[in-house]
Amino acid sequence: MPAPPDPVTFGFGGRRSLDLTWTLRYRAVRPTELLAEPVDLARWLEAVGLPAPDTPTHRDLLAARALREAVHRAATALIDGGPIDPDDRALLNRRAAEPAPVPVLAEDGTCAFVAPRGGAVAASLSALARDAIDLFATAGDGRLRRCCGPRCSLLFHDDSRPGTRRWCDTARCGNRTNTKAYRERRRSAG
Repeated sequence: MPAPPDPVTFGFGGRRSLDLTWTLRYRAVRPTELLAEPVDLARWLEAVGLPAPDTPTHRDLLAARALREAVHRAATALIDGGPIDPDDRALLNRRAAEPAPVPVLAEDGTCAFVAPRGGAVAASLSALARDAIDLFATAGDGRLRRCCGPRCSLLFHDDSRPGTRRWCDTARCGNRTNTKAYRERRRSAG
């Protein structure tokens, strides 16, 4: 019996709300949907430590995608120096007004989150919207950025001490850029 296909690998950059935007990969060149099925939403929510239902619905999936796109458009507007669209702001505020996940102390001493009444997806989307609002309220610090990697359009928040981060992930886009520059220098020197 053949092995099941590997599950889609999600990427994470440090802020859950921006990580949600990373679920539409290669946005600038060849958009690839990582939240293709409701089960993908459950896997992603579990991966970021938020409550996930055992069986999310197609409606849950559409709600998550709508929030993802509102976060992406709002972040892009701020990076480009513009205002957030009123419809996107309204969606963020509406989602944030829902009851959020409740932190609990797990048996192993770590913090876990459980869904309040109203459902896991609504609570998780509330947490994501609240994170986006917190991030966008401080976006004037210039640390909300778009990756400088060629053909990459992922958004990230630079929380490094010097505030000079240029890539979504140094191991991915940063390494590719540095390797290409090194090869070009060697080619012109040789």
